[in-house]
Amino acid sequence: MAIIKCPECGHEISDKAPFCPSCGVAIAGKVVECPKCGKVYFSELSECPQCHYKRPVADKTPIVENDNAVNTQETEKTTEVEIVEPKEVNNEQPVGANNPEEANDENLKTPRNSSRNNKIIIGAVVAIVAVVIGIGCYFYYSIQSDKELQAYNYAMASNDPQVLQSYLDQYSDAPEAHLDSIQSHLDLIKKTQQDWTNVMISNSKSALEDYIAQHPDSPYKAIAIHKIDSIDWQTAQQQNTVEALELYIEQHSDGEHVEDANQMINSLNSKTIQPEERLMVNSIYGGFLKSLGDKDEEALTSFVNPLLTNFLGKTNATRSDVVTFMHKIYKSDVKSMAWKSLGDYTINKKNVGANQYEYSVAFSAIQTIVGQDDNATEVRYKITSTLNNEGRISDFNMIRLAE
Repeated sequence: MAIIKCPECGHEISDKAPFCPSCGVAIAGKVVECPKCGKVYFSELSECPQCHYKRPVADKTPIVENDNAVNTQETEKTTEVEIVEPKEVNNEQPVGANNPEEANDENLKTPRNSSRNNKIIIGAVVAIVAVVIGIGCYFYYSIQSDKELQAYNYAMASNDPQVLQSYLDQYSDAPEAHLDSIQSHLDLIKKTQQDWTNVMISNSKSALEDYIAQHPDSPYKAIAIHKIDSIDWQTAQQQNTVEALELYIEQHSDGEHVEDANQMINSLNSKTIQPEERLMVNSIYGGFLKSLGDKDEEALTSFVNPLLTNFLGKTNATRSDVVTFMHKIYKSDVKSMAWKSLGDYTINKKNVGANQYEYSVAFSAIQTIVGQDDNATEVRYKITSTLNNEGRISDFNMIRLAE
């Protein structure tokens, strides 16, 4: 192992180090030393960048530990062999026996080699320490990055301003994209809370509806819907009409007071005569009187129940009894007859089942009789009657009013 200069950054390192601790470039097995000038360069280069010595193509031998190894490799690469004539060999003499300078050089080799070994050891230790520090830093920053990512995901899923602010305070060095997202989320939550405070102060249905439209994902959405439901229910109760209650049910099909609204509608319907009900009563009794004047048996009996509890004082009367009455009032001196309701209906309603009602009806009617002498006579009657839940007359009485 030798201390070399990194060919990339010039930092002194061991030739056995896998990477340069300074610049991170690969070293072991990737560099060679020029046999001419001693320059260390990357083995992938075909020539020395300093003296331009070109290595043979097959020579990609990495740098080795000492000069002797280099000399051995260089000898093996030499293609020409120089033949040297044998010379007489002098008797061996101790080094420095006749040359004091050689003795001095030999004595200095030991300290020089020791210093070189120390440098190698120090370089190796530095390289190991750098690698350990690098690995430690990698794992530290990896753990910190994971913690930051977990905190970011948790904060983004939260609607608590304190959680978001805590992230900003703790991870001020987080990625800019994360900081921007958290800040935007926090600003939106603060605006949502301020808007909600304003809505609560106004207590207005329109303000609540606008809030839901502007903040469809707000945590206060359910409360806003509840308040709108309550406002509409109070309005329906105050108006206390079938129309108002039905409007509430239409607007809040799954509202909190739908059952109460239906009960109130049934109660009102059992007491209140609706316009369509008044029209039905007028149509039935108008048709009955007209068919009576026209002597139309089929039409007349279609308006009455097969069995009447009472008809002009007769209990358990039948449709035949009604037809008999019609023929009875047409005396021999009657040329024509007409019946007409005055429309002054008094109607009372009774609940007899689920959405089924019985109507007690009282009204006035005029009978116009034209005699054989073409003289007309009018007679006024007060009629009381009952319509069953099938819309047929089940009870009928009338009293002639005095002139």
